[in-house]
Amino acid sequence: MTPYVLAGRILSILGMGFTAAAAILLAIVPSWWALVAAVAFVPFFALIVIVERYSSRHGLIGPPDPDAPDYPA
Repeated sequence: MTPYVLAGRILSILGMGFTAAAAILLAIVPSWWALVAAVAFVPFFALIVIVERYSSRHGLIGPPDPDAPDYPA
C-alpha cells in the first residue's frame, strides 16, 4: 500500500466523520449550516471512491493475482 493511498483513506475517513457529525449536530439545532456540512461531506466521499478505485485497479486490494509469481522466501 502506497503512502498516498493510506493518506487518502485517512483524510477521507476523518473528513466524512467530521462533516457527518457536524451535519447531525447542526440539524438538531436546526441551522442552515447543517446543509452546508452535509454538502461538505460529498468531496470526502468522492475522495474515498477515487482512492479505492485506484487501489483495486493497481492490485493494492482484493484477492492476489493467481498468475503472479510468488515472492522468494
